[in-house]
Amino acid sequence: MISSTSGIVLRTIKYGETSVICSIFTEVYGLQSYLVKGVRTDKKQSKKGNILRPGNILDLQVYHQPAKNLQYLKEFQLACFYKHIGEDIIKNSILLFCVEVLSNFLITEDEQCDLYDFAIDFLHYLDAADPKKIANLPLYFVIQTAQIMGYGIQNNYSSSHCYLNTYEGRFEMAMGNALPIFDKELSLAASQCLVPHSTDTFAALSLPALDRRYLLEGYLHFLQIHDNNFKPLKSLEVLQAILH
Repeated sequence: MISSTSGIVLRTIKYGETSVICSIFTEVYGLQSYLVKGVRTDKKQSKKGNILRPGNILDLQVYHQPAKNLQYLKEFQLACFYKHIGEDIIKNSILLFCVEVLSNFLITEDEQCDLYDFAIDFLHYLDAADPKKIANLPLYFVIQTAQIMGYGIQNNYSSSHCYLNTYEGRFEMAMGNALPIFDKELSLAASQCLVPHSTDTFAALSLPALDRRYLLEGYLHFLQIHDNNFKPLKSLEVLQAILH
């Protein structure tokens, strides 16, 4: 059956001499793997194959057979053209980080409408955002996607419960030994980040670079403990090196 959907490219690997296999987070079918034939032959096809880059949002015509692990991609084109991400090394690094986060969360073919809609809106926001106001966005993306997927940290912060325990995923009365260790000041910042925010308001939060780094590492630590499929992110080191 041929059907239409949009999707976010997560990963593309070479297959054979002329083809590729793409992992795509689709709006209709969730995570899918597609064989794309003949995109590594002549220059014209290779140019089209360049569309299959991680983070790109595509309109797709697909052959969908529910019983198969590998589907076939009939036609594809850009659903939107990023105006700034491709030319901005920081924005591009954030995009690749977010794609890797999605790849860690998505392991089944189940439809994930809330996550898909959030990811699409976020990528559009990232492309259009003021480059001076994007440093908080990786942390925002991790917090929001984790909450959508059911891995939110409990924001029970109070004057008595003022230490974040990233192993338990909640604030406690004493600072434990689990790494990373959050003192009172950093725990307060974590609580403020967990309060519901729009993308604009979160982007405008005043977070020192070192605090932002610790908060992001803490949340990723929490996810790796509670989700066996959430692996250490290869893109994190690059992201932290270029964010200030």
